[in-house]
Amino acid sequence: MQTDSSRPPQGTGGPRRSPGKGVTLVLVIIAAAIVAVALAGVWKWFFSRIEVEPNEIAVLIAKMGEDLPSGQIIATEEGQKGIQLEVLSEGRHFRNPVKWGWQIKKFTIIPAGQFAVKIRRYGKNPTLERLQEGWITAQDGEKGIVGEIVREGKHAINPYAYEVEMYRALVVPAGFVGVVTNLEGSPPRTRNEFLVGKGEKGVQKKVLTPEKYYLNPYVKKVDMVDTRSQRFELTGEGALRFPSSDGFTITVRMIVEWAVDPDRAPEVLVRIGDLDEVLQKILIPMLRGFGRVEGSKNPARDYISGETRLTFQNAVLKKIRSKAADSGILIKSLLVNEIEPPQAIAQPIREREIAKEELARNKQQLTQAQADQKLARQEALVMQEQKKVEAETEKLQIEIAARNRQEVALIKQEQLLQVAKTDFDAAKREAKAIVSRGQAAADVVRFQREAEAEALRLSIVAFPNGAAFARYEFYKKVAPRILSVFADTEGAFGDIFEEYLQSGRSKP
Repeated sequence: MQTDSSRPPQGTGGPRRSPGKGVTLVLVIIAAAIVAVALAGVWKWFFSRIEVEPNEIAVLIAKMGEDLPSGQIIATEEGQKGIQLEVLSEGRHFRNPVKWGWQIKKFTIIPAGQFAVKIRRYGKNPTLERLQEGWITAQDGEKGIVGEIVREGKHAINPYAYEVEMYRALVVPAGFVGVVTNLEGSPPRTRNEFLVGKGEKGVQKKVLTPEKYYLNPYVKKVDMVDTRSQRFELTGEGALRFPSSDGFTITVRMIVEWAVDPDRAPEVLVRIGDLDEVLQKILIPMLRGFGRVEGSKNPARDYISGETRLTFQNAVLKKIRSKAADSGILIKSLLVNEIEPPQAIAQPIREREIAKEELARNKQQLTQAQADQKLARQEALVMQEQKKVEAETEKLQIEIAARNRQEVALIKQEQLLQVAKTDFDAAKREAKAIVSRGQAAADVVRFQREAEAEALRLSIVAFPNGAAFARYEFYKKVAPRILSVFADTEGAFGDIFEEYLQSGRSKP
């Protein structure tokens, strides 16, 4: 059968494709994918990688997105173009350089004992109403000073978004208080008052005690008030001068020790001022005024003696202490150093006072001598009494010792007598015991001999006669030792057994 060679083989469906071409295509696709992945990795590692070193931040800048509104410098919303508010912290990050740019900045490091105030550079402008009300810090979303401070440490602060100002912590030293003035706050509820309530704008009633404080200087102002003891002297040209009641000029030099009341330091600072103003406005006028009033009550001669001086000093102290307390000033002491009366009356009064003092001293010496004499006499009497007591004590001790020895000897002899009586009684009892034991032994021997005699008598009675009993005793003692007998029945020895031989023969 012939076949047509021009027809294709059945079942092939047409011309067949070479299998090597499909495999090549797959390999090409795989190779292209590998190359693409490798290129993507190279792109990401070498072009998209952001290495943020320690103590650094990265500020991101979006190259694509919505343009910022006019006047806005920071992108605060997602999808806006420009400098981003959030920053990248330390570490490794990846961003597409086609969409993002970045800048490396330093961390904001606040040393110990310091703090920082942030000034926001972005946001809307503060309202005119807040500015007119005296508010200094900005609200959320506004440009301006941020009320909350930043404490010591390391902080990731965007330098394009915030300006940072460094300040040292406020230290209120010992002996001082801090008077706080709120530079912003709500208006005072009570008008025309020196001090305002908490949270109100103005000088606060509560002071800062010695410690360290972190306060925003834009919000709070602190004035240091010295509450330590101060010393002021009215001497020299500034000494107190006043006329006495009899018209003489008296010069007084005095020292006053005072201090500001810590609890009322804000009131003192606002109403009076600093320490020098307290002196010039309060203390010196009070000292001169009350000093003249009290000093003019006495004549000049009275100021020579110490009693009037002390009375004058206490009167002035009482007056200025009460008056100064109304202003928040504490008067701790007042000392009048010297009172200088006119020389015209000072010398005779002084001589009279010296004479009085000399007379008083002589009287005192006389009184002292009399007291010494009396004391010496009393000491002699005491010494004599002491010797007498010592002699009586020694005599009493000797008598007590003799009585003690006598009592000891009597007790000892009594003890010996008791021992002798005890030994005598014991000897009598021992003698009786010996007699009793001898009598008992004699009785035992007697009873024993009587028993033996009775037994012997009874044994003798059982025999017909004494010879029979003697023979029995003889046989009893001799028989246990006789083993065999070889003897003639005749004779003395044979007679012993005669009785037994006869008894044997009579038996059948």
